[in-house]
Amino acid sequence: MFLFSFWIIILTDSIIILFSFVLFVSFWISLFMFICFFCFLSNHKTNLLFNFSSNKFIDTFWFALGVFFILCLLLRLCILIYFSSINLVCFDLCKIVGYQWYWVYYLFESNTIFSNLILESDYFIGDMRLLQCNHILVLLSLVVYKFWLTAVDVIHSFTLPCLGIKVDCIPGRCNELIVLNTTSSTVYGQCSELCGVLHGFMPIVINFI
Repeated sequence: MFLFSFWIIILTDSIIILFSFVLFVSFWISLFMFICFFCFLSNHKTNLLFNFSSNKFIDTFWFALGVFFILCLLLRLCILIYFSSINLVCFDLCKIVGYQWYWVYYLFESNTIFSNLILESDYFIGDMRLLQCNHILVLLSLVVYKFWLTAVDVIHSFTLPCLGIKVDCIPGRCNELIVLNTTSSTVYGQCSELCGVLHGFMPIVINFI
């Protein structure tokens, strides 16, 4: 449902851009033809209708046309970035905070998950060493999530190689990440920034269902 809404918004935005471009060019071409026709009726034919190769008016007209349209595109891009339109299709916000040496996930504004490395004595047959947590983050597949990542003490790095994700968690700064997984799977990762003596014991496990 949310993935469908995401593609509908993208398609609608593309159609609006294409329609605006066609309307914009049609308007300026119509205006140019009207000016030419008016000048023709007014017997102002010289240096306007027949000298297209060196007429400064035509060169300035088309230059201004292109510059104005590019400025409109830049304005649209700035508006999209400022208002963060991707929020419309995000299912929920997940806040991730790095500590020495564990992760804390705040999900659905009420659930708090403390994720620590489990002891080797608690491993089961088939478990992966140094990648098993006592609590894992469970998310839905085919759903768009927004992650806010930060740290409390030192710089950590939230890394999931299977999803191509590597984001630094910096104290006093919040980094934003959009995550969409299309398959039901369990992904593993670790802190990729040297954060202390237990740096190698900060696994990340997310289960997409």
